[in-house]
Amino acid sequence: MESNALTRPSEPDTEALIYTRASMDRHYLMRSTGDQETDCRSWCGQQGWKVGKVITDANRSASQWRTREREGFEEALQLIASKRYAAFVTWEPSRAGRELAAYIQLRAACQAAGVLYLTKGRVYDFARSDDAFMMGLEFLTAEKDAAVIRERQLRTVRLNAQKGRPHGRLPYGYRRVYDESTGVLLRQEIDPEKASIITNAVDEILRGVPVNRIVTRLNREGVPTPMKPTSDHSRGWMNATLTQVIRSPTIAGLRKYQGEVIGEADWPAIIPVDRWEKVNRVLGDRARRTRYVEEDNHSRPRWLLSHVAKCAFCSRPLVRVHNVIPRKNGKPRNNYICPWAPCRRISIDVERTDAFVVGALLGWLSTPESLAVLAGPDESWNERVREAEERLDALRRRLDEAAEQYAEGRISLSMLSNVEQRMKPQIEQAAKEAVPPVADDAVLDLLNADDLTAAWDQLDLLEQRRLIKMLLDVRIEKSRLMGGIFDADRIKIAPRFVVPGTYQWSQAA
Repeated sequence: MESNALTRPSEPDTEALIYTRASMDRHYLMRSTGDQETDCRSWCGQQGWKVGKVITDANRSASQWRTREREGFEEALQLIASKRYAAFVTWEPSRAGRELAAYIQLRAACQAAGVLYLTKGRVYDFARSDDAFMMGLEFLTAEKDAAVIRERQLRTVRLNAQKGRPHGRLPYGYRRVYDESTGVLLRQEIDPEKASIITNAVDEILRGVPVNRIVTRLNREGVPTPMKPTSDHSRGWMNATLTQVIRSPTIAGLRKYQGEVIGEADWPAIIPVDRWEKVNRVLGDRARRTRYVEEDNHSRPRWLLSHVAKCAFCSRPLVRVHNVIPRKNGKPRNNYICPWAPCRRISIDVERTDAFVVGALLGWLSTPESLAVLAGPDESWNERVREAEERLDALRRRLDEAAEQYAEGRISLSMLSNVEQRMKPQIEQAAKEAVPPVADDAVLDLLNADDLTAAWDQLDLLEQRRLIKMLLDVRIEKSRLMGGIFDADRIKIAPRFVVPGTYQWSQAA
């Protein structure tokens, strides 16, 4: 049973396939893929085999809780099935997998192709019941080891979470202090330099400064990112990087476990909880999001309403398409269209639509009523938005309950329709009130400008797009006129910000 002799004669031209993977062994020690390959090649030499190919899965977990597939192992199984190689080699069985399912796959592939399995210096032949049984025990042991490791890790995480202790990667804005003699973590404290970056960014966002503008400034100043660069050409700060830092409850001195805030942490807060909640409400407003950085980005938009205006049927953003169907005079069309194939009901001229929307916006901004919506927010806006969100959730739950009653046959279709018609305006109003009010320096500059049109024309396209997206909901309906005639009635515009009891703007005529 312990002999290292081959279970069947080895051919002199036997070619072996080596598979290596970086992972912890059962003694919780890391064995590099290079060291694994060296040992595997040595064993192949002892058997008189040639190494035909080496496959490596670097930094891939083989436990049953993995989140990424092991492409290399899947490739190895395919090569085994092809019968190109007569032997398969791993440093130890757990390199192939820490679960019984991996063993079943490997055994089936080797049995079908007549491939030998070499691991830990010994050759196994899955055609022999004793070898198959012994290797099955090895994989069961590896599976148990993986479960023990995970249980230990989870216990540590839960304990630290319950006590509000730091765990895992160091969050941006903090530093950790360790005991010099024992290496034990003493505390997690604020890093003044990095914390100032967070507080300044929060202040700017609450003043209405777009995230992409803050990101551009950070990159221009050469501020290091939270993540180590993966190359010499790192993209630096991105919108997602900054928002992830600010959205983290860690900077508010809160402990999160399994995606939920479970209480106060034992480290100090960089910003107060109420201010953190306020900035997250602003960041949660979809109209204020910008996917690109202002400078040196290939995705910089070139059209005013592309991905801003929406289809009135499917609510998807419209895109600009050139030369869709030529006009009768032979000139190419320049249109915004709905890109979704099952819909494709919307097509409207770019230039005239842009002019109409800009005219509507500037006309709205020039009215005294707009000041009631766009003036600086009062101190109670955060609570007001919270109440609107709660009211919106309650209305949606009531509508869902009515739908369930209809599905159960407790109410008729006409009764359900009446409920929907009655509640729809309430839901729309609550949704508007749940949007944080405008606190944007660029908007206030427009309102205070002597010549509103000239001030608008001086803004670059990025800023114009941002303001339209932030202030207006623009939807395009299907044309009722034939022959490509421009119909302004198709363009439905409404302000996104409504303060209760002040001003309600009607759709554009």
